[in-house]
Amino acid sequence: MLRAPTPFEDAVKMLFTTNCTWAATKGMVVRAIAELGAEGRAFPTAEAVAALPVSRLRTKIRCGYRAEGLALLARRVARGKLDLPLWERAEIPAEEVRAAILSEHGFGPYAAEGLLRILGRHDFLAIDSWVRHEYRRRYPGPRRTTDRAIARRYARYAAHRGLALWLDMTSHWHETESPKR
Repeated sequence: MLRAPTPFEDAVKMLFTTNCTWAATKGMVVRAIAELGAEGRAFPTAEAVAALPVSRLRTKIRCGYRAEGLALLARRVARGKLDLPLWERAEIPAEEVRAAILSEHGFGPYAAEGLLRILGRHDFLAIDSWVRHEYRRRYPGPRRTTDRAIARRYARYAAHRGLALWLDMTSHWHETESPKR
C-alpha cells in the first residue's frame, strides 16, 4: 500500500472505502479532486473541504453518509484541533492510534485498521467483506466463523498479522508466469 502525501488524504481515502465498491471509492476521490482540489488536479486540503457544508459535500462529491464524517474531520484538521501527523509517530502505541481514529466520526474498525496499515502499523487485520470473501475462496469453511478463523490463522505473525493477511489475500495480484527457457 502506498502513502499519500498527507495523512489527511490517507484518512479521507480510507473513509471513502467504507461500505462501498472500489469503483465508488475511486469516483468519490476523482470528484473530490475535481471539485475541491487545486486546479482540479491535486487532492483537496482540509481547509478546502471544511469550507463546504455537509449538504454540498454530499451532492458535489456524492459520498453519501460519509459527508458528515468528512466534514467533521476536515474542520478539526483545518482548525488545528486534530493533529493527524501524531498518528504517524512510532512511539505512540498502535492501540492508542487505533482508539484515536475510532473516535473520529465515520471511522469504524475496518477504516481505523486499514488506515493503520497505510501508516505502517500492521497489528490489526482490517477485515471487510472483500477480505472475508477472498479468505473463504482460499480457505473454505463455515461463514459464521470467518473472522475467528482469520484471527487464528494470522495470530502467529503478532505485530505483523495485518501485513501477513494483506499479502496473503493479494498474492494473486503479484503472481507472474515463470519465464520460458
